[in-house]
Amino acid sequence: MTDDSQSTIAKTVFAINTGVDQIGTVLFGVLIFITVKQKRLHGTCHLLLGIYAVCSLLSKIQILLPFILFMLPGYGKIARLYCALIQIIPIGGCMNVYSLMLIIGIDRMMSIFLPIWYSTRSEKHYLKSIYLVSLSFPLIFLGFVINTTIQDPYMQIQCFFADLVVCNIRKALYKTLALIMSIQIFGYIFALTAYQVVDKYSSSLTFMQKQLILCILNCFLSLIGSMEVPVLFAASTEHRLALKDEFKWLYKFFTKNTTTATTPVESITKDNEHNKRNIQSKNLNEPI
Repeated sequence: MTDDSQSTIAKTVFAINTGVDQIGTVLFGVLIFITVKQKRLHGTCHLLLGIYAVCSLLSKIQILLPFILFMLPGYGKIARLYCALIQIIPIGGCMNVYSLMLIIGIDRMMSIFLPIWYSTRSEKHYLKSIYLVSLSFPLIFLGFVINTTIQDPYMQIQCFFADLVVCNIRKALYKTLALIMSIQIFGYIFALTAYQVVDKYSSSLTFMQKQLILCILNCFLSLIGSMEVPVLFAASTEHRLALKDEFKWLYKFFTKNTTTATTPVESITKDNEHNKRNIQSKNLNEPI
């Protein structure tokens, strides 16, 4: 297989993966919009979920710069310093996702085991304090980014996440923090297993087959991460009601279609009843 064909396949696979990843961008964007607009979602837990959605959205869009560089003709790389300046906020949000999982879990446990204190606490100060604690984890990673950038600021890189952060440290911390979310656990274990299998049999696969398998795996894992939003709306009555309040026109549209739609049997029955009424009316009007 020629280099041009391999490059075309790689670009196609990257485009599909990035496109599927942006489904999560839309879903998390909807969650952020509803959390901001709806007062019923301004409680501590709901606001933490809203902040979590913001960080998750940042984690989804941080792939866009490497994607653009990869797709553009030419060198496809950028100086590490410029990459860090552009990606520092998305990467910080990406890392904050995992610490927020822990903080949300702690918040839920405190509401269960300390209900009296939890109901009388100052929500504003509590939210600030608990979120500042969650920032400690992304700040550690940003320290690694700054340290790596200072070492060689003008080194040309493709601006992937691993180019700015030490990959081994990132994986080790992922393993620890992913334990608090069942969806993340399943996705991570599945990824490890699937990639190990692919690597084991990669020698017997063609370039096209390997790229296709990796594309399917990446899309599946991306969808697992994005499914957190539909699961949240399905499990939380408050979020479901907020979604319904915010998109009333959409609910009315589907409700209208459901109520106005009639089956063929119902249509025939209505026609028969209409014909009977016409015959009865005609008989009454006829002279005796």
